[in-house]
Amino acid sequence: MQMTWKETKEYIRRDLYRNLASCTKRDAAKAFCSGRSMAGVLLYYRLCHYFAGMDRQNPLQFILHSFCYIRFRRLQYRCGIEMNQHTKIGYGLRLPHRGGIVIHPQAVIGNDCEIMQGVTIGNNIMKSRDGVAVIGDKVLLCAGAKIIGEVRIGSTVIVGANAVVTHDVPDHTIVGGVPARPIGMCDDRFVINKREDR
Repeated sequence: MQMTWKETKEYIRRDLYRNLASCTKRDAAKAFCSGRSMAGVLLYYRLCHYFAGMDRQNPLQFILHSFCYIRFRRLQYRCGIEMNQHTKIGYGLRLPHRGGIVIHPQAVIGNDCEIMQGVTIGNNIMKSRDGVAVIGDKVLLCAGAKIIGEVRIGSTVIVGANAVVTHDVPDHTIVGGVPARPIGMCDDRFVINKREDR
């Protein structure tokens, strides 16, 4: 479903707040002009996602989309992240560290999630190239975690460092190990900068 411009701005605002604990116009301008900012990656992802969802583009929209896409690709390269403008990602995504993050284009990620460095969300080529993860809300993927294949990760979940998830994970669970297994229960206290307090 095509996102409206109003929804896109709200998603940008929530992304900035989750990453910077602030979402002023100055923060947005800095992210827009940044050459190595993960907040900038997210801002340009949102803009590209908005333009890419349009059924038709007039020449001005095409030029704006092209500019944003070029910036988006450059920021991905500089920050060490691979993601697609068509990927469905909820508001409030937090990317606190750069490096080695790969998100499959067909993955679905919920609201207020956090992805650390070295995380891969990919397919299992031995089973299906199209089967990838659906991730719920308030999920923390710790450093080096791998989410492989067509799995469903519930809401309020922590995937431990270097864990390899190949099976579904229920809500309110902490998983760890290779392959990942439940090691505890989880609440959402790990979710920082959840909303702007005004």
